[in-house]
Amino acid sequence: MIDVQYTDELRDDLVKSMIWMDERKLGLCAQLEEEFHASVAVVRGRPYSFAPDHTSYRPCKLRRFNAVLYFKRDGTLLVNAEVIVVMGLFVGGRDESRLRDCQ
Repeated sequence: MIDVQYTDELRDDLVKSMIWMDERKLGLCAQLEEEFHASVAVVRGRPYSFAPDHTSYRPCKLRRFNAVLYFKRDGTLLVNAEVIVVMGLFVGGRDESRLRDCQ
């Protein structure tokens, strides 16, 4: 079973993005959160189908929103298990260069 962990930065990204979306149109934050969790489920189910990009993390574009979540696979944290660490969520083309500082 693949476990999923979230960084503190990811939690901040998600909350800020949800607030920003709700300021644009009431109700969008719940839709963004739903789409985010659906994308995490896809990543959890098939992490190898996402290739690392220039950040060295694996991007997964959310289907409905102009947003990308970045994750890495880490098989060293648990014996006989794999862990997906979700590093960040970037909405609206935000610069993902801060991911380089997370390595």
